[in-house]
Amino acid sequence: MTKITFLGSCREIGRAGILITSNNGRKCILDYGIGFQKDARLPLPVNIKNLKGVALTHAHVDHSGALPKLYKEKQVPFYTNPISLRISEILIKDSLNISKYNFQFGYRELEKLRNNAWFLEEGIRQKIDENFYITFINAGHIPGSVSILIEVDGKNILYSGDINTQNTNLCFPTSTENLPPIDCLIIESTYALKTHPNREMLEKNFVDKISNVISNGGKILIPAFAVARSQEVLLILHKYNYNDQIYVDGLSRKICTSYLNYPEALKDYKIYKKALKKAKFISRQIDRGSIKKENAVFIASSGMLKGGAVMEYLKTILRDPLSAIYFVGYQVEDSPGRTLLDKGYFDYKRDHGSVVEDLSPIRVVAKCDYEYFDFSSHADGTQLLEYVNGLKFRDGSQVFCIHGDEKSTTRFSSSLVKKGYNSVAPEIGEEYMI
Repeated sequence: MTKITFLGSCREIGRAGILITSNNGRKCILDYGIGFQKDARLPLPVNIKNLKGVALTHAHVDHSGALPKLYKEKQVPFYTNPISLRISEILIKDSLNISKYNFQFGYRELEKLRNNAWFLEEGIRQKIDENFYITFINAGHIPGSVSILIEVDGKNILYSGDINTQNTNLCFPTSTENLPPIDCLIIESTYALKTHPNREMLEKNFVDKISNVISNGGKILIPAFAVARSQEVLLILHKYNYNDQIYVDGLSRKICTSYLNYPEALKDYKIYKKALKKAKFISRQIDRGSIKKENAVFIASSGMLKGGAVMEYLKTILRDPLSAIYFVGYQVEDSPGRTLLDKGYFDYKRDHGSVVEDLSPIRVVAKCDYEYFDFSSHADGTQLLEYVNGLKFRDGSQVFCIHGDEKSTTRFSSSLVKKGYNSVAPEIGEEYMI
């Protein structure tokens, strides 16, 4: 029988990792990312004996960030696509540069990962061992994102990765059409308990609010994830003919320009180029000093106010009642962005070089407007259920709900059981035979 081992992302978001072992002991790893909790940063270690391949769904660090660790001692094919490889490299290097955590790998292992990359096109069935195949399927989450169909020992396993079934400006949505009957579904549950607002109405409200703040002499700070979300915001502003000044800073800038090299991965390359031309890209400290007082829109990473270029603009805007901070990405519990949204203040850490002995944070109560706009690139609860219902299942099939907090994964699993599916929310380290 085929064995599935869950190495991470169980009842949590982060450190994705799944090990598939065939009945003759051959192995394939799907994703190997880093986590966001201080005491749970890496997936479980794995015995890489008989490892025949590693496959990546997409570049976000919670799926890709720990991949180099697998290449410390062994070299096997790393199945990905050009844009996911490039963006993964950028994000992993950034993690190594800014994090104080010992990830147990470095640039040498990252180089090995890149040297072992095998580019796999969507829809192409790739053999990795006897009776062991993988196929990439568009996932609709970010440019280059895929779901993975695994055919092993006569069984079909579908790993959704992160999926989006609604249209965005950057990507085409995923679909269950043309998929074969499956024996096992491993599905994300990030927003299983949420319903996203109407996308068109949300976009219009977003641009209207930005225009109102700018026309009244204020500034807009948009803390945005560097990958996909910053670019989605630029496309929304372009779509609604927003023509006032836009600045892009931090890692967002690098990802924006990197995407230009992969036209095949974008929904509309020509429109994307036009959207980028409306923005100015900031790379020097001297430029930040001169522009941050301007009546303009500033798009900068990080998306949760944990650091990065966004901090250059935050202090001025927080204290300005004419200005606004508009969040466009999910804010995890206890993140500075979540605290601002829920409690209306931001805590600055004191400089350890300060003569002030008290190193408690300096609290700034926000005078500016602040709001969250749900431009999610994940399917919500209704869309996830429609995705499951759109699949064809063989008798005795199983559904595993992962990549969500404990409530989301367990309740989504329970709702599927009530609808007749054999479903469970696995815990980390658990093994299942199919």
